[in-house]
Amino acid sequence: MKRFMAIWLAAALCVALVGGAVLAEGQDDVPVELELDAPALSDASEMDDAGLELDLDIAPLENLQPELAEAPVSNDSGDGDSVSNKIVVKKYITYEIAGGQATAITADRSLTSANIMSEVNGYPVTAIAPNAFQGFTKLWTVTVPDSVTEIGEAAFDSCTALVSVTLPESLEAIGPRAFANCTKLSHIDLPEGLSEISEGMFENCQILWKIALPSTLRVIGENAFNKCLSLKDFTLPEGLQEINEGAFELCESMIRVTIPGTVSEIADRAFKDCKDLRKLTLSSGLTTIGNSAFRNCDSIRKLSLPATVEEIGSLAFAYCEDLTTLSIPGRVETVGYGAFFHCGDLDQVSLKSGVVTVGDYAFAQCKKLVKAEIPLSVTEMGQDVFTVGKASAIDENGMVQLSEPLKQPAKLQIYGRPDTAASDYAAEYGIPFVVQKILATSVSIAEGKSATIYVGHPMQLTAVQKPANAETKVKWTSSSSSVSVNSSGLLTPKRAGKAVITARTENGKKATITIKVVDAKSVKIDQGKSATLKVGETLQLTATVSPAQVTSKLSWSSGSKKIATVSSTGLVKALKKGTVTITVKTRNGKKAKIKIKVVG
Repeated sequence: MKRFMAIWLAAALCVALVGGAVLAEGQDDVPVELELDAPALSDASEMDDAGLELDLDIAPLENLQPELAEAPVSNDSGDGDSVSNKIVVKKYITYEIAGGQATAITADRSLTSANIMSEVNGYPVTAIAPNAFQGFTKLWTVTVPDSVTEIGEAAFDSCTALVSVTLPESLEAIGPRAFANCTKLSHIDLPEGLSEISEGMFENCQILWKIALPSTLRVIGENAFNKCLSLKDFTLPEGLQEINEGAFELCESMIRVTIPGTVSEIADRAFKDCKDLRKLTLSSGLTTIGNSAFRNCDSIRKLSLPATVEEIGSLAFAYCEDLTTLSIPGRVETVGYGAFFHCGDLDQVSLKSGVVTVGDYAFAQCKKLVKAEIPLSVTEMGQDVFTVGKASAIDENGMVQLSEPLKQPAKLQIYGRPDTAASDYAAEYGIPFVVQKILATSVSIAEGKSATIYVGHPMQLTAVQKPANAETKVKWTSSSSSVSVNSSGLLTPKRAGKAVITARTENGKKATITIKVVDAKSVKIDQGKSATLKVGETLQLTATVSPAQVTSKLSWSSGSKKIATVSSTGLVKALKKGTVTITVKTRNGKKAKIKIKVVG
């Protein structure tokens, strides 16, 4: 046995030396195929028992893959494959065959172009092993075939010459840091079907500027694009669910980003130090903005927080220097520690009813603040919420540092209600306090969404504000001249038609009701179609308007005032013999007639 092992090892080394010599002459000229299929060793001690010592004085074999001599070998026919753990080298790439499939495990370190084979010795190549090509500084192009479904952790990490990567649609998973530190990689298309960009996958790819993200993407892992200094051209797909810590930190060239509504949380530092980020769109559905999530994004000018946001973490928007106005939605219970610290251009802040706590230094060093609206719901104001210092910084522990002398923004006024946390804070720090009306959070019309009214019958509308003690004024308007409305909500129907009546509070809350106006559709004279009078007699005519709910002004007229006259109330007086027609007309022109015969 000892002699057999010595012979086998010597043969393997000879093959390796020949392979190394060939590689040294130029990998592109001579294709290399090397297979090692060693006998099984029942115990590692057998090698020691051989007593074999080799002391060869040879040139360094930098191009020889060490796994060729170290690969485990066994025979396993349990899955129908009679060979397991077989090492095969083809075109300078080393594959391991096991369990009926092959994995690319390493390669010659001088390789410049890696075209992964789709099969080796009849076995499909389904994976690229972890660290397989890590640190291959001469590798500049990689093509992965359709047979591969997985690329392992750090597989191409620190391939500093890599410029081109072609990935197949079959790919299901790419491990953490797979392409990290590929400092010459400028663009890449990720295949459809991929659901996760794993931790640090493209970290420190400094010239990566364009990436196509698949519509199937659901998770962007921690530090996935951290320090991608040139990244600017990408779209986050609808359906994305997670943006994890530091995912886009230090992506300095990013100009715009839209967070889809399927993302509920933006994790800590997710977009920290994205200094060129100018347009940030946060969609409804977002609930949590993590600590330092957008810290040092000093190009953001407008920020619209969706009503679904519930949590703003500490230093979340610190040093967003260009931010000007801000509205905090009412579902946010706590504005975090230093959340908007050092937002130098911020001049107005409005906290909506529902906010409970404003953390320490939340708006400190915001020197241009002139107005801060703080609702009744705020019961706790932290330390130095609005304070300005001579100098400021955030230390390594994330703590705000302000140097004396300390003061308040020169033109700042706090708007709120008396005897509240806001008024107490203003008094403590010497900030002018303005008593603010209790504004309506909503308004409705007590009479509902629609109503029918009739000419001649006014209707009073009532606006109901919430909260019940709201002090806002309500303005009433009508969309049509068919009905008018006065300042107190009294409707006066003018003619048949429809109108939308709007009640709008001074702070923009509104409610509407649709009014249908009904006027006279017909009129008839109660005394019938004809009557006979003698000269000198009188007859009181009456008329009935339909529908009965309509009250319409009636006008009466005589066809011949020489024969008979009629008063404005319908009283007919016979003057001389003859026949005359008396007409009654409603305000909207409906008519009825009666013939009067005057006899002697």
